Amino acid sequence: MDAEDELAALIRQAAADVRARDFLWGAAIAAGIAVVIMGSGLASNLWLPVAAWVAFSASLGVRYWLSSGREWAKPVERLVKSEIGAKETELSTLRLARGVAQALPEPLFILDAGGLIEHANPAAEEFIGVKALEGRHFAAALRAPNVFEAAEAVAKGEPPHAVEFTTAGAVERHCRAFIAPIGDARPVDRVLVFVRDLTSERRVEQMRADFIASASHELRTPLASLLGFIETLKGHAKDDPDARDRFLAIMQAQAERMQRLVSDLMSLSRIELHEHVPPRDIVDLAALAEDVLDSLRPVLDQSAAIVDFENLEGGPLRVIGEHDELFQAIQNLVDNALKYGGDPAMIKVKAGRGLSPSIAEAGGDVAFRAGDGPAQIAARLGAAPEDLVFIQVRDFGPGVERSALPRLTERFYRVSVDRSKKAGGTGLGLAIVKHILNRHRGGLQLESRPGGGTAFTCYLPAAASTPSISWAAAENARGGQESVT
Repeated sequence: MDAEDELAALIRQAAADVRARDFLWGAAIAAGIAVVIMGSGLASNLWLPVAAWVAFSASLGVRYWLSSGREWAKPVERLVKSEIGAKETELSTLRLARGVAQALPEPLFILDAGGLIEHANPAAEEFIGVKALEGRHFAAALRAPNVFEAAEAVAKGEPPHAVEFTTAGAVERHCRAFIAPIGDARPVDRVLVFVRDLTSERRVEQMRADFIASASHELRTPLASLLGFIETLKGHAKDDPDARDRFLAIMQAQAERMQRLVSDLMSLSRIELHEHVPPRDIVDLAALAEDVLDSLRPVLDQSAAIVDFENLEGGPLRVIGEHDELFQAIQNLVDNALKYGGDPAMIKVKAGRGLSPSIAEAGGDVAFRAGDGPAQIAARLGAAPEDLVFIQVRDFGPGVERSALPRLTERFYRVSVDRSKKAGGTGLGLAIVKHILNRHRGGLQLESRPGGGTAFTCYLPAAASTPSISWAAAENARGGQESVT
């Protein structure tokens, strides 16, 4: 029986005691009347029923008199009513506290002095993975010795504790437990254990630390190069025009690389800041791809790249999106194909609806895939694959090895560092594309065939299908996991 049940039983018992006391007083007086009647000789066989009726009537009258209007009993009544009212208030408070505990999204346990679980909210049951935890020993349920030791210490009178611990399992979780006594009773009869899952926070902190370290490294290299050339120009190359011109050209290239890196870092930061907010504008993806190619025409012509664009639908391909972000995503993919698609590069850009063409179909060779496929994206959105719009950018370069394919969208990851730096890459282009598609509740599929090039396909929900799509459900279902086939 828990505290709530105990209080309810006490209230019922107090009320029963009042009723029983009144009844006993009435019965005693009725018995006295019956004795008087019988002693007076009226209790013959003839008068016995009459005597019984008189006694019963007298008992009812006396009980009524005892229960109403008597001055001597009013202080007792007020005392009893006060006690019952206090117990009812305590019971109401307990019910409110239990309701609050049930509604908490974080695990909460209430233990007795011996470490047995008296109450566990639904979040605690989900955290442990076991239903009906009441009555189980806390040490066996949580399997975190330092947390149980802290609970024991608090039960013995020590002040509240805060303990961090790690849970074992398929996914390691970092948590912090707050342990405190309940109430002012000494010795402590109940202990509260509140648990916070810090896994996401720790993961974000680690990502932030890794990002800062990588960005610092990327910026440190060109800065060191600039400082070295400046020192050289101030020294022995001061009066050498040829060396000065050569060094200034290198310094300009390094400065431009730093400028691109800072620009990409700012773009990535801005996109991540608004990644949780879905866009609301209507964008024609086919027309947008043509605009991107037109803006890159001078660069493409200068590199002698061969670019082919094909709209498989022949008409508008409308999606709900943010124009500038989608423009940047397509631009980054074309720029990536230009850098790594061979010399001269041959690039094919295709837009359409449903499933994009696979590069494995050409030549019959096997192609490796990674990222989000159309079936995954459609299932996540609660839509059909034919409700998706795609834009595919393919190059015909050397391709990417299977092991490296899933990592291409990581920040600062490069298959070949020297080749990337030579091409002017920052290592952030594909990461930016991925985050843009995340905001648009779409996905990026990577497909590569060693020696046969690489294709990057962006899938987005068509504008006509988006009214039936729950953006919140899509966001909750997004796992961020990548697969390689």
